[in-house]
Amino acid sequence: MRIISADLPGLPRRLLRRAELAFYRIPPVIAGLPARRAGQTTIEYLLLLAIVAGVAAMMAVLFHRRILGGIFTIVGMIIGAGQPK
Repeated sequence: MRIISADLPGLPRRLLRRAELAFYRIPPVIAGLPARRAGQTTIEYLLLLAIVAGVAAMMAVLFHRRILGGIFTIVGMIIGAGQPK
């Protein structure tokens, strides 16, 4: 995220650039928080993916009849659209 002089009209561009550089020099470990371990992002992504897949599977089991009915309704409309009345 870049700081633009239009956001803070009273400050010169040079000062804003220095503030932006100082902001990005802040180390990632702040206030005693532990550093991220190698592979932690991958594990978090896989856990999130498992949750989303589980919820999708539960919705498919709960509403499979409505889902199939909707699919067949759309297919019927497509097939019926090509026949003259």
